[in-house]
Amino acid sequence: MLRGHQKRVPSAGVNKRVPIFGALNPVSGRLTVHVGSGKNSAEYVRFLKRLIAAHGGRHVFLFTDNCSIHHAKCVMRFLADHADKITVIWNAPYTPELNLIERYWGHLKQRAIYNYYFETKQALEQAIRDSVRAFNKSKELNIKINLDYLNSLCTAA
Repeated sequence: MLRGHQKRVPSAGVNKRVPIFGALNPVSGRLTVHVGSGKNSAEYVRFLKRLIAAHGGRHVFLFTDNCSIHHAKCVMRFLADHADKITVIWNAPYTPELNLIERYWGHLKQRAIYNYYFETKQALEQAIRDSVRAFNKSKELNIKINLDYLNSLCTAA
């Protein structure tokens, strides 16, 4: 940059947020996500429906944190009504390091969000979707869990 000339760097001015709900299959390493319109219990229920549908009739064991929207009445009602399709294993409070999906969120932020300028919220959503597609196609980015560890988690639950 020449002396006396200021470089213009685009800035959003405000943080644009896109709520994402996701589950990482510990055996296949495949990610299922739902980009919501808000971080609320209704969107979480939509994600749970998508998760059940994505697993084609197989029972889903969902290891989840204790976020308040995960305990909302409508969510608990949905889980009770679909107990034959989904079982929730509640993570210990304040232990995000035990949840495998947290590793992916770090990867997503590094690869798709940090140090990028998104002019619109739609552009940010598209970057997230592209990152998820790339992750699911990638052979080297697979995040999987050891099956012995998975069995011990299920036994503990």
